[in-house]
Order: sequence, then structure tokens, then C-alpha cells
Amino acid sequence: MLLKSALRNVLKGSNRTAVFAVTTRCNCKCIMCDMHRKRPESISSEDAYKIIDFLAQSRFLVLYLTGGEPTLHPDVVKILEYSGQKGLITSMTTNGTLSHNLLSALKEAGLFLLSVSLDHWDAKICEGIRRHNHIRQKQIDTIKYAKKIGLRTHALSFLNPFLLRDGVGNMIRYVNEELGVPFSFCYPTACDVNSYRLGGEISKEELSRNLRRGIATILSMKRRGYEILNSGTYIEDILNFLENKTPNFYCRGGQDVFYIDWMGDVYPCFSKPKLFNVLEEKPHFLENVACNECLTNCFREPSLFPQLFSPSLLVKEFLLHPPKLIFV
Repeated sequence: MLLKSALRNVLKGSNRTAVFAVTTRCNCKCIMCDMHRKRPESISSEDAYKIIDFLAQSRFLVLYLTGGEPTLHPDVVKILEYSGQKGLITSMTTNGTLSHNLLSALKEAGLFLLSVSLDHWDAKICEGIRRHNHIRQKQIDTIKYAKKIGLRTHALSFLNPFLLRDGVGNMIRYVNEELGVPFSFCYPTACDVNSYRLGGEISKEELSRNLRRGIATILSMKRRGYEILNSGTYIEDILNFLENKTPNFYCRGGQDVFYIDWMGDVYPCFSKPKLFNVLEEKPHFLENVACNECLTNCFREPSLFPQLFSPSLLVKEFLLHPPKLIFV
């Protein structure tokens, strides 16, 4: 049913993605994020519904809920239900601290895809990164329970210096073989231009150390058949970027992908100034965007959606790793 609905919307021209931060609240104090330093705020359910109405009317296909920790929003289940009623495909990233009851409620509300943050296989390193007691075990329990109830889920690893030092290949094998779910990664990014804050206490030197070797390992393992959800094209373009080569595809933040915060402010991405406030102003989308300034995958990868039927993209993805449909 969801596949049919998605295809119907695609045929109608829907292909945009919204990254929607519904709350600043978080129960972790991650070293790579400054969101926990913000005043705790959440968008009201009424304003969230208005934004969802706008998305449904403006050719959006995917709604990705984030925060803070999105499961701390008091009406997150209602927001998901309303999004599904409007024909949006929903995904969410959680730090893994939510209850099993809430996880079941998210599935019943129509959540399509859940990513669970998991930074390392070593529990002490995980606690040092998130500064939350027993965080690794909570994340593993969340992944296992999500699998048990039939919710599509995968482990999402921020490419932190400890993981890159100890070998991202080990993490991929651990996630695929021990946990039995696909692996995906967040590219390390530092930004403080708008309401999203990334970088935290990790220096640029630490973020870049061993990075190229780690990305090359991810691409190699994807070619060898490991379950890695990031597109091969995107991974290749990271290497192109690091080697000052022309990318296969550019980012379309502000044209096909947008960041919306808990105040209704709309941005092209985490690193660009505000375009408009969806609750108060007339929308203004950018045109002919071809950005190669950063590699933030929340925007770079969804930029591939409108180009999904490009022959060169389809051939490249199939050769890198014959894709499995996540819609089934």
C-alpha cells in the first residue's frame, strides 16, 4: 500500500524532502552536537499540522523527523499519524532511549523507517560520546525490539574519531552480522549558521583524521555486498570532494531538500541562512541549485531522489551494489 501511494505521489511530481526538527529537547549531551545547550522547546501540534499541510501541497514526498530527540516531543505519535494521512513517507532518527511502548505506537502511527544512533561497539566509548548511562545497551534493545515488531530499522553511526580510529569496517560487520540490520553513517559536519548546531566539542582536525580511509572502507564493503544504506553515488562523491574532483551529483538544498525548525523557519540546509517562515511568510524556493560546499547527508542524499530515474545514477547504483527495495 505504501509503495503504491509513494509511486502515485511521485507520478504527480512529489519528490522533495523535509528535515523537520520538532523539538530541541534531548536527554543526551553529545560531544558532536550543541542542541542540548538550547532552551527546551517543541513546536505545537497545531503548527506542526500546518507545516505538514504545506508540505503535502508543495510536492514533498519524505518527512524526516529529528530534534533534539524527536521522541521527546509530547505529540510525536499524532504528528506521524497526520503526516501519513497527508501521504508523506516518514522517517525518524532516535538516540535509542525511548520505551518499547512508544516504539510500538510509532509503528502503529505509520512510521516508515527508523534509524537508531549507534556510535561504536564499545559501551564506554558510546557513553563518552553521548554522556548517557548505558546508552549502547538501550540502543541495541531499541534495534532488537524494532526488528521484533516488524519496523524497518537500521543503525546510524556518526563517523566519530573513535570509530574511524578503531575501524569502521568492524562496525559494519558488527551491525550487519551481530545485530542483523543495515548500517548507515552520518558524515561529520560542523555548522553554526542557523538554528541547528553541529560540531560540538570535536575539532575539525579530529573530524578529518582517518576520514578518507574510513569512507574508502565503506565504499569497498558496499561493493562486496555488505548492507549499507547510504547510496554508492553519495559515498563516491565524498571521495571526489576530499580529492577535489567533480562530483557525480550536486546537492539541491533549498530546491528539493529543506530544513525546518521548531519555530517554522525554513532553511536550505543546516549551513545556510533562512529562506522564510512557513507559518508567517510566503514560501520562496531556490532554483537551479548545484551546491558542493559540504557533504551533510541529510541534504546531499535526498537530493538524489529527483534524479532517481537518471540512467547514469541507476547504472552506477546497480554496479556498486544491486539495491534492495526498502518499501516491501
